Amino acid sequence: MIVLLPEKTVFIMSFVRRCKHSGCHNLVSGNSPFCNEHTADLSAYEYRIAKQRAHTKRHKREYKATVRAVHDESKKRDGFYHSREWKHIRLSVLERDNYVCQYCYLFVVLRPATTVYHILPGQIAPELIRDTSNLAVICRGCHSRKTDWEHKFYHTGYKKNNQKIQKEIL
Repeated sequence: MIVLLPEKTVFIMSFVRRCKHSGCHNLVSGNSPFCNEHTADLSAYEYRIAKQRAHTKRHKREYKATVRAVHDESKKRDGFYHSREWKHIRLSVLERDNYVCQYCYLFVVLRPATTVYHILPGQIAPELIRDTSNLAVICRGCHSRKTDWEHKFYHTGYKKNNQKIQKEIL
């Protein structure tokens, strides 16, 4: 960023962070992750990052094939969440709830959130998957707690350990 001051002095401000070398506390500016002392570590660092990305990509592909897309029902539901229809529904719910977690809001806490969640899970009530009255904005903490509760109560989700989903509770 270039800043012009009344004295016509030009300052160039750049992003500063710590060196990526383990134990080094030198500050680095620019695009390099390492300070001048540790520039020799750059190729090993890039190799490690590329290896991590390849592992993550492979893991996601295997997870999707073995967990998410095992049954036709889960394939159909997963496909819905990538559709244009879901994106429109999600945006309308976010705007309706003003990007505020509705679970925190019950306790008069205003916490920003961008996740839209089904109040009654889609595995329990697939007919309500598009119903906006069954959707709410939820923060990360509430989402984690609600998902854990659903796994224990309904036996839903992808961690269900071959237990039967409790649909008769409704």
